[in-house]
Amino acid sequence: MRHDIVEHFKPEKHTIVLSPPPLYMDSRNDIDRRTFNLRASLLGLGRRHRHGDTNNDIPAPLRWAILGAGRIAHDFTSALVSSGCTVTAVAAMHNYNGEKHLSAQYRAESFATTFSIPNYYGTYEELAQDKNVDIVYVATTNQNHLNPTLLMLQSGKNVLVEKPTAVTYEEAKLMYDEAHKRGLFLMTNHWTRFFPLVKYLRTTFLELQSSPMDAVSAASETTPSFLSVRRWKSHLSHPRHYNLGKVLAMHGDFGFPTALDPSDRFLNRTLGGGVTLDVGCYLVELALLAAYDHHQSGNTDDAAIVGGKRRRKLSSNELQPDQVTATGHGMYNGLEFPVDVESSFSIRWGGKNYGIWNGECDVDANGGDMTATSLSSAKRRGCHLAPSSRQALSDDSDSAFDDEFTMLASFQASFRRPSTFEVEYVFENGRVVLRGPGNCPNEMTIYEHDQFGLLKRETTASFKLPTVDFSPFGRSNYPRAEGFIYVIDRIEECMAKKGIPGLSDDSSMRGSGCLELEENSIEEQLSTVEITERVLKEMNYFG
Repeated sequence: MRHDIVEHFKPEKHTIVLSPPPLYMDSRNDIDRRTFNLRASLLGLGRRHRHGDTNNDIPAPLRWAILGAGRIAHDFTSALVSSGCTVTAVAAMHNYNGEKHLSAQYRAESFATTFSIPNYYGTYEELAQDKNVDIVYVATTNQNHLNPTLLMLQSGKNVLVEKPTAVTYEEAKLMYDEAHKRGLFLMTNHWTRFFPLVKYLRTTFLELQSSPMDAVSAASETTPSFLSVRRWKSHLSHPRHYNLGKVLAMHGDFGFPTALDPSDRFLNRTLGGGVTLDVGCYLVELALLAAYDHHQSGNTDDAAIVGGKRRRKLSSNELQPDQVTATGHGMYNGLEFPVDVESSFSIRWGGKNYGIWNGECDVDANGGDMTATSLSSAKRRGCHLAPSSRQALSDDSDSAFDDEFTMLASFQASFRRPSTFEVEYVFENGRVVLRGPGNCPNEMTIYEHDQFGLLKRETTASFKLPTVDFSPFGRSNYPRAEGFIYVIDRIEECMAKKGIPGLSDDSSMRGSGCLELEENSIEEQLSTVEITERVLKEMNYFG
């Protein structure tokens, strides 16, 4: 190839640093500092406070409690306390580690001392009776999410439950049905969705052709409010348009070597262990982002109103893929464990239930037998597909097939090897790579290609993680634990603006207040559990 042609196709390269909108808690804490330490003064007292200078009601602090005193609870509570939230109580249960036994009361007291939490309990039932609690963070092991969550909901408390929601869809549905019946907030801690970079990524799925810049107005009337482009800021020299087209495929590999400890939750079947439940569910969740946003793009309904426009709310059935295949094993350094130590699975949306069409047709309108070589030619010739191979062709326009969402996602997860933890989305005209760790990313690279497949532009976008001082509480157990602030901030903001569900004694107010966050719909949460369960069933996890 001639040198001048190669130089002509040399891709542009851009590096941008995004500045997401400010956190709600930043402004809230500033108000607290100006009102004589409002948080401490209102602990357990009235639920609103009138600011003397502005005559505006300021919602009292949301009162958090922690259920479980393990590693993830430590990191989440570190983020809560560091960001100025109010934590009123903690409860623990007995912990068995070989021959070592720590009483629940001792574990709760030790945890409370670390974080200066005023109340601690040795049973979950005691926490359920504490009236100075608005929302409970359930941080038990995977197999023990159902009963504590139901207990807290039945006691009138809102719940944020650590992922995975539950091991089975049946358990998850029981939890959400209970929350709905009592008019309370229940959400799974899918923290990935709340990272600014993931919100930036979702504008691509929604086919918003403009990058989020403060000089650019909203590109779609159906854009959810949390993706508003008006408050994002970035360097003015970076590309305004990506034009990637539709997302077609996805890849991801999440792996890290765990300790060979059968008593630890990672490898312990009775504790809901296994790599798919631990990190594979992140990959399922990231795939659902593309599926959900594709369906939302341009589709409106009477179910929800966003920015003055009606936006269709999808059911979990609509989000279910057409096929799930999976395999895995429990071998690790010559030992076999009763959980999936390594898993490989693929998820297909689109193509209904038939996979590859075999081209067979029923008799056409004129009575002649036909075998078509393509869907488009079949439709032009009036061919109706045999029910045994797939459903009959629609009478709609050809665009009905062109616009159908078809994505094949392939994933791997492992407890016995490291990986990049990167996630790649492949579009018609490019790729987006979330740099690792993909479950809590702060950098991604967007590759744009021309019609001949040549790379024409490469843009690396990143943002700075919030500054959090975890030092008073010891080192964090998981990477980028400061990112918990993003989900905490949205819950605090929603509860402050819409109200805390279940707070009023008036039965007519049941079901009011903040019941759901737009970033993480209940339908998507249930779909994540259902798809993850399908993966586990394919691997014979329950067999």
